[in-house]
Amino acid sequence: MNRIEPTSDNLITEDVRRKSSKRKYFSLTFYEFVTIIITITTPVAIGIYTALTTHRQAKADAHQLEGQNRIATERREFDLKLAAEMRQQQVYDQFIDDVYTLHKDDELNESAHPWAFANARYRVAHLQWDATRKSLALQFMKEKQLIGRNKCPTGCEKKDLEDIIRLNELNFDYINLTSQTDTLSKMNLKCIGFDQVCLSNATFTNINLNGASFHGSRLNGVKFTGTSLVCATFNETELNDVDFGDSDLERVQFINVNLTTAKLNEKQRQQISAKSTVTPHGTVGTTTMKTKSTKGGNRFCSS
Repeated sequence: MNRIEPTSDNLITEDVRRKSSKRKYFSLTFYEFVTIIITITTPVAIGIYTALTTHRQAKADAHQLEGQNRIATERREFDLKLAAEMRQQQVYDQFIDDVYTLHKDDELNESAHPWAFANARYRVAHLQWDATRKSLALQFMKEKQLIGRNKCPTGCEKKDLEDIIRLNELNFDYINLTSQTDTLSKMNLKCIGFDQVCLSNATFTNINLNGASFHGSRLNGVKFTGTSLVCATFNETELNDVDFGDSDLERVQFINVNLTTAKLNEKQRQQISAKSTVTPHGTVGTTTMKTKSTKGGNRFCSS
C-alpha cells in the first residue's frame, strides 16, 4: 500500500487552520468580555452591598437600642425620684398626724416632761427627711410651740421654758429657710435652740432669729441675708466662712469662737459682744477655745 505524502499546499492549509483556531480561542469580542466581567463582579458587588447594608442596619439597631436604654434609664431615674419624693411626703404627713395624736393624748403637756414619745417620733422622721422637709418641720414645730416656746418679743428676755422637741445632735445641713413674704415680714423662728446641731451650708433669708442659740454647733458656710439675730448667742460654735450679709447683729454674743473667716461689716462689728473670741483684728479677751477636728467632725455631722 502506497502512503500519500502531504504536499506543500496541504501543509500550508493545515497551518492556517490551526492558527485560526488559536485566534478564535484566545480572541474575545467586546460583548463576550463584558459578559465575563459582569458574571465575575456581580457576586462581588452583591456581597459588598450586603455587607454595607448589614453594617448600616447593625449600626442603626445599636443606635436605636442605645436610645431605648437611655429612655429606660431616664424613666427609671424619674420613677425612683418620684418614689423618694412620695416617701418623703408620706413620712412628713405621718409626723403631722403623730403630733395631732400626741396632742390629743396629752403627751405634749407639761405633765409629759421630758416628752419622750414626741422626741422619739420626731427623730425617727427627721432621719428620713431631706433638707426641704426638715425646713418645713421647723416652721411647723415653731407654729405649734414645740420649739422656741419662750415668750420673747425682742429675743433678749430670760428664757425659762424648755422646748418640747429637742434639736440637739441632729443634722440640718443645706436647709433653706426663707420668708414667704420676702422683705415684707420675717419668718418667726425666735428663741429656737439650735444647740449641738449641724447647719453647714444652710441659708436664712429674712428670718427672725432673735434670741436663738447656737451652742456647740457647726455653721460652716452658712449665709444670713436680711435676718435678725438680736441677742442671739454663739458659744463654741464653728463659724468658718459664715456670711452675715446685711443681718442685724445687735447685742449678739460670740463666746469662745473663731471669726477670722466670718464676713462681718463694720456696723456688725460695732453691734456684737465678743468674749474669748478670735477676730481678723486679733483676740478679744482671753481665748479658751477648744480645738475641734475639721476632719472627723461631730458625730452627728457629716464629714
